[in-house]
Amino acid sequence: MVQRRTNQGQNIDMETLATRNEETIALGNMKVNARGDKLGPGGKVIQKRDAVARAYYENNPKAVVQSVSIKDAVDDKPVVEQSASIVKPKKAKVKKTREVELPSGDIEIQEVEE
Repeated sequence: MVQRRTNQGQNIDMETLATRNEETIALGNMKVNARGDKLGPGGKVIQKRDAVARAYYENNPKAVVQSVSIKDAVDDKPVVEQSASIVKPKKAKVKKTREVELPSGDIEIQEVEE
């Protein structure tokens, strides 16, 4: 139940308003009712909105959104243990440094011995 408040402070239930007016002819030049059904002469329903949507997606295959799994693909092959062949990467040695401010205001980076 979506209730909105008007500028004058009155509450309007938009869901009830939409369901109450499904059969009324929508404004504009599309010749549809408020639900989206195509209308013919005299306001008679020619084609339901579901049929209109199905026809659109049949004629426009690029408009169809494909569902894709974001999970990793699962291999059916058994996992072979290779514990002996796994090589751990060596850690790189990082030199420790410190910043020293010179009397001129410049900053110099010096290596620190351990």
